[in-house]
Amino acid sequence: MTREVEVAILGAGVCGIGAGITLKRDGIDDFVIFERAGELGGTWHHNTYPGCAVDIPSHLYSYSFAMNPDWRRTFAEQPELKRYVADTAERFGIPAHVRLRTEVLDARWDERAQRWAIETSDGPYAARFFIVAAGPLHEPEIPDVPGMTSFRGEMFHSSRWRHDVDLTGRRVAVIGNGASALQFVPAIQPLVERLTVFQRTPSWVVPKIDWRTTRLERWAMRHIPGLMRFARWLEWAPIDLLITTLRHPRLARLAHGVARWNVRRAIRDPELRRKVTPRYVIGCKRTGISNSYYPALAQPNVELVAAAVEEIRPGSVISADGAEHAVDAIIFGTGFKVLTDHPVAERIRGRTGATLAEYWNGSPRAYNGTVITGFPNMFMLFGPNIGTASGFVMAEAQLQYIAGALGAVRAAGLASIDVREDAQRAFVGEMDRAFAGSVFTAGGCTSYYLDRTGRVALAWPWTMAGLRRRLRTFDLAAFEARQPSEASPVGIAAPSGSARF
Repeated sequence: MTREVEVAILGAGVCGIGAGITLKRDGIDDFVIFERAGELGGTWHHNTYPGCAVDIPSHLYSYSFAMNPDWRRTFAEQPELKRYVADTAERFGIPAHVRLRTEVLDARWDERAQRWAIETSDGPYAARFFIVAAGPLHEPEIPDVPGMTSFRGEMFHSSRWRHDVDLTGRRVAVIGNGASALQFVPAIQPLVERLTVFQRTPSWVVPKIDWRTTRLERWAMRHIPGLMRFARWLEWAPIDLLITTLRHPRLARLAHGVARWNVRRAIRDPELRRKVTPRYVIGCKRTGISNSYYPALAQPNVELVAAAVEEIRPGSVISADGAEHAVDAIIFGTGFKVLTDHPVAERIRGRTGATLAEYWNGSPRAYNGTVITGFPNMFMLFGPNIGTASGFVMAEAQLQYIAGALGAVRAAGLASIDVREDAQRAFVGEMDRAFAGSVFTAGGCTSYYLDRTGRVALAWPWTMAGLRRRLRTFDLAAFEARQPSEASPVGIAAPSGSARF
């Protein structure tokens, strides 16, 4: 039998749990969260590699309504983050709504029923509203290297870490040098006999201002009124300032001195320094933060190969310069499927029957980063042009917008809303103008911020504070709506609706 719910949520990570909490606060208890994993937590459940930690300060990388006085580090590590997300979900009664080990196989907008028909591994559901909270950065991206199937050793992606594989005394190849590699390379370097890191393009890496918090700090956070919020503001303000500054290539170059100093203080070999120093402007690609990555590369048992991988053989890796490197294990630090290849886009069909992937055609677009023309009553968290420094800040801003939308629809007795094409087009144009000449497009590199057409599709162009202001109010005038008895859309000219998170 098809189970009817008011709201269906895809994903039980930071965004999905936040969505559930928002619904409960607004008095909506008729919702279900589908999670294909066996536990809550999303990225903090899947990523368990050595050294895994957040790269945003902990007080900012958390829910504003569930601040944590007991962070053990300035930048929390994976086990603590996973516990925090799970504990917050438990505190707000979310687990009762979660269907673990349940995968969404297909989701289609039923125009006649004005509902989302959702096929899952647990059977069919029908939902009035559909919130996609799967996130675009969780499905591993593994390059198709010739000869991969011939390799005789262990081979895995960092996000699917093989804890049953003992790397002690082994010759290990690391392919990729993204944010995850910056963390696990220093963690495994002391264990292995030989570590060969294959770097196609170097990353800018700046110092990490991190420390283990003391009992006195944690006591103060718990007992001094307003201190946690002040700490959150102290973390928020400089990041917003950096976002504003680093957007402009000329200003971004001012940060090169700090990044180069981070190289010089750890690496004495001039040739290795040259290999790890990028030629593009900082901020063009994701900037790493680490105090241990460069020192690890400088160790005698580490070799940095500044070349792509050309081929994998039964016991070795061939780099693009023709050199052969004998290895016993291969770890991919090659990142994730991004928004242009969103893992769920092939499974979601809108009003015309086309999938979201077909509609986007390699160039993701939305209105306010949250709603997409032709996909009524659907909201996407971490959608196009919404990515900002803290995923929690982003999620809360979007959830306030979604709460306003649901409140407006329910108050007006509408069956569905669908953002107008012209409103979406205007938003996309506004984003493109904001990014013109920015470090993303004029910084001298290519990155996952860009879609297949070259436009910036992932990032929000302004500050986190600006994102909150933008999504504070839901404006019905940007949408077409259907009354329950109507067969065709009608324009809406109604007062703006808003909901406070």
